[in-house]
Amino acid sequence: MRAGERALAVGYLAYYTSFGVYMPFWSAHLAQLGLSASAIGMALAMYNAARIIAPLGGGWLLDHARDRRALLWVLSGGALVAAALTAYARSPVWIGVTLALYSLPVTALMPMYDAVALERLGSAHERYGRLRLFGSIGFVLAAVGLGALVGRVGDDLIPVALILSQALGLAAFLALPPLGPGARGVAGRAAFGVGVSRPLAWLLLIAFLQVAGYGAFNGFYTLYLRGFGYSAAAISGYWSLGVLAEIGLFALAPMLLRRVAPVPLLRVALALTVVRWVLIAYAPRSALLMVVAQVLHAAGFGAFQAVTVLLAARYLPAGAGGRAQALLAAAGWGVGGIVGSVLAGVVWERFGPSSAFAAGAVLSSLAWGCAYALPRTLESVTGARDRPGEAGHSPGRGP
Repeated sequence: MRAGERALAVGYLAYYTSFGVYMPFWSAHLAQLGLSASAIGMALAMYNAARIIAPLGGGWLLDHARDRRALLWVLSGGALVAAALTAYARSPVWIGVTLALYSLPVTALMPMYDAVALERLGSAHERYGRLRLFGSIGFVLAAVGLGALVGRVGDDLIPVALILSQALGLAAFLALPPLGPGARGVAGRAAFGVGVSRPLAWLLLIAFLQVAGYGAFNGFYTLYLRGFGYSAAAISGYWSLGVLAEIGLFALAPMLLRRVAPVPLLRVALALTVVRWVLIAYAPRSALLMVVAQVLHAAGFGAFQAVTVLLAARYLPAGAGGRAQALLAAAGWGVGGIVGSVLAGVVWERFGPSSAFAAGAVLSSLAWGCAYALPRTLESVTGARDRPGEAGHSPGRGP
């Protein structure tokens, strides 16, 4: 790994430790405060609502900023302050407001950092997975460590861990080397206008459906397993197993993407996601099948993330790298996250916990069907490229 890539890898590791706290444990923290399933779903929807605005604004700023490293510092510092506010909110309204405030800097950072990483990689985009796997390692370390501590100390430790994880992320971003100015080209402005191509529109719809299908998992998986008698250590183990599978996928991504076309790989990933939600919905008492379901996270998140990040960069002009990832994040983790959180909470209360995961299977099935509308013009990352005009820009260019 090159020197510049090592610094980026450390940034990924530190940044995703906060997700290792938030995703497995925050719904449990909210339940401890007395919130119902629908109230938790609405609170998480407020977090995801900010994910519509934040990535778009962050992507525009990244492409236009004179000092992009300072921009990352400011956002990371804001995330630390917001984490302190969020951690000690108690009323449902204040919880929702502070989650939205926390989400603004945190979710703006994600696509911005991806865009910077892809830019640093240049033509070697297939190496993105190797960098991103360090984020998954950070997630696992946080989830496993906090899971063991929560089992001994209790859920009161969760908000403290969120603050500490954001402090770690700020320290990592402060250590980044200079990034230079953004590319302020005219071509990039088409990203938010009529320049959105048909392949990109389909990709955004797929991201929306796939992430919406994760609503029950992201918001209620810990509570779901607790309901079937799983211990805190076992639950954190399942979370970590899924991310370990994700790490394996990211490690193999360069080799895989040199041999398999991105669009067919995306279709397989979406189909396996459907299988995963069906297993969780209808076989939660089987520890073995829960292991299988978590291993499938390699496809549903790992392969999905690796492919969609690359396709978004290819479907927009050079110079719009930040906005390419911002659009993807806004459509998926923003709009899709809102719909998924609210839907999961409502279905959970009206039809039962298993039905919330069954609804996720339906949404991922729709995403799989939409994937057949994407053009198969990218045979592999290092193979055939887009035909001119297919994706709305000169083929093969990175952000």
